[in-house]
Amino acid sequence: MYTLKSIFTSKTRVRLLKLFLFSDRSYHLRELSRRISISPIYTSKELKNLEKIKIIQKQKLANLTLYSLNKESKIITELKGIFKKCT
Repeated sequence: MYTLKSIFTSKTRVRLLKLFLFSDRSYHLRELSRRISISPIYTSKELKNLEKIKIIQKQKLANLTLYSLNKESKIITELKGIFKKCT
């Protein structure tokens, strides 16, 4: 069960969601940090939170970890709608 409190608790999480919801690619932690202008430590923390609620998925390629939107999540369509209305 998803709750708004678990999704929208930080500006870092909102920036990450905005980036992932309107992009079809995978990102490395450092690239994400640069794109949303948040330190890698806080970005990593929020990625773990989003992964825990199954909105983001992590993929390992050799020594590289990539993050992408979990397209199988049932809440993605609704989140996109919320973000389109609010931005």
